[in-house]
This record gives sequence, structure tokens and C-alpha cells, in this order.
Amino acid sequence: MPILRYLSVALASALVAAYAAAWIVSPAPLERTATTIPPLRIDQSNGLALSGGWRTVAGYDHGTTNASEIICNRERQTCFEAYASLLHHDSGEDLEAQAFDYEVTTWDDQRLVAINTDGMGECLQRFLYVDLVGESATLEWHPGEDGCEGDIGKAVLVGDPL
Repeated sequence: MPILRYLSVALASALVAAYAAAWIVSPAPLERTATTIPPLRIDQSNGLALSGGWRTVAGYDHGTTNASEIICNRERQTCFEAYASLLHHDSGEDLEAQAFDYEVTTWDDQRLVAINTDGMGECLQRFLYVDLVGESATLEWHPGEDGCEGDIGKAVLVGDPL
């Protein structure tokens, strides 16, 4: 059975050579750990709870992996968002966490609309739109009414499958 030994050594050598060539050409993708975001979840059983990650569809995209959990209280007409983002760069990764408080302006059987006026600096406002029937959520941000300048953007809540 020397032929099987030669074939297994040749196969192992080819795999090692392929990995080494791929690493030399582009080492970062092989060293980067795969990150996932929470599955998309919109639960209306006790108030409103949403989880997933924001994917930017308009405006500047920071290229980060993020996760968000939002809890809304109908009695207080407030929502609280816990947001974390993981930024990948040449020298490693940075984890950033933020929290946003929203005041609910509309909450009926069809939708929820909430606003955060001071979570993104003095100038930018965050608008949370939740379609309760279609079970989707959108986040928009833009400068407030006082004439200051800032980024304008939009993101949708998405999730990785279980």
C-alpha cells in the first residue's frame, strides 16, 4: 500500500500549499473570525421587543458588524435600545456599545414610531419605525430642526438565521 501513503502525503502537501498561498496573497480574511448577529425577532407578547442588527441602506456605512436589542413599554410610551458594534481593522477589533432612549409618538395596531433627539450628538435625531403587521423595523437619522448639519441615513433591521 505504498501508493496510498504517497497519495495521502501529496494531498496533505497540496492542502498546506494552498493555505499558505491564500495566506500570502490575503492574510486578513483567513485570520478574521466570523461574526454573526442575533436572529431577527419582533415579539409583541409583552410590550414590544426587537432584536437583530442594523444594515445601512442609505447614507454612510461604517462597515461594522452590529447587534441591537430594543425594548418598548406601552405604558410609559418609551423605547430603550442597546446597541453594540464590532469594528474590524488592521490591528485587531474594537467593540463599541451605546444606549438610546426613544419617546414613542405613535403606537397603534399597525405601527410604532419613536424618536431619540440626543443620542447621536447634539444635532442628529434617530427615528425608529416599526411595522407591527409586516414585522419589520427601520431606523432613520438626520439633523434636527435647528439648522445644524450632519449625516443623513437609513438602516433596516436584519438578522442571521438560527
